[in-house]
Amino acid sequence: MPVQKRTRADQIAELLKRRILSGTYPAGSKLPSELWLADDLGVNRFTVREAMNQLEQLRLIRRKAGAGTVVLDYRQNAGLDVVEYLVLNEGGVVDLEVLANLLEFARITSSEVAALAAERRSDEDLTTLAVVVAKMQNEKNLSDLLWFDFDFNWALACAARNVMPRLLLNSARGLLSKYSHLLGTLWVSPGSITQGYEYVVDAVRARDVERARSLLKWIWTGRHQRFVEAVERGSRPPRERAG
Repeated sequence: MPVQKRTRADQIAELLKRRILSGTYPAGSKLPSELWLADDLGVNRFTVREAMNQLEQLRLIRRKAGAGTVVLDYRQNAGLDVVEYLVLNEGGVVDLEVLANLLEFARITSSEVAALAAERRSDEDLTTLAVVVAKMQNEKNLSDLLWFDFDFNWALACAARNVMPRLLLNSARGLLSKYSHLLGTLWVSPGSITQGYEYVVDAVRARDVERARSLLKWIWTGRHQRFVEAVERGSRPPRERAG
């Protein structure tokens, strides 16, 4: 699939998103006028207006004729689209609190998805899950393992017969593409990714709802704890040696 080229309006929208989400333009404040922004950023007013349209679609601003453009509180209004701008700021610094929130959210949702998968899975779902786990166990490349991990959770979501987890994973797919290198250096190692998934498949096969739920909770709790420990040490955790 060809990569869509980013326009100047896209670049301006990204700059303004980061300013809003970082608090440079706090919630409740008014953005400068389109004319002022165009002059300040060295673009034409039409480009700024297109960027503003993107911000409005993300529910980061509200425009009202005669009242100007007001910055909205993203916590109250925005969707998952803004997560990537919260994880990593403009200077390339990871927001550890946001990353920890993501891990906690993954623990809560994944465990319930696994429970549904155990209840609703088909034989075809079992085959898919088993194939992914086999690939994970034979893979030593960390980047590829992260994608197999995504594939496993996607297969669980399909087995759960609920479209909502799949929509959430669609949003997470972009985050993984952009930040897999951070996950690799901050808190995971090859062994920690593959740990426990074969038991999850066994629980799903046996339609053991409670075991499937508890296993996914255990997996993500362990990942969260390793991340917290790495942050507390102030250094990256040791990598496991391949082979």
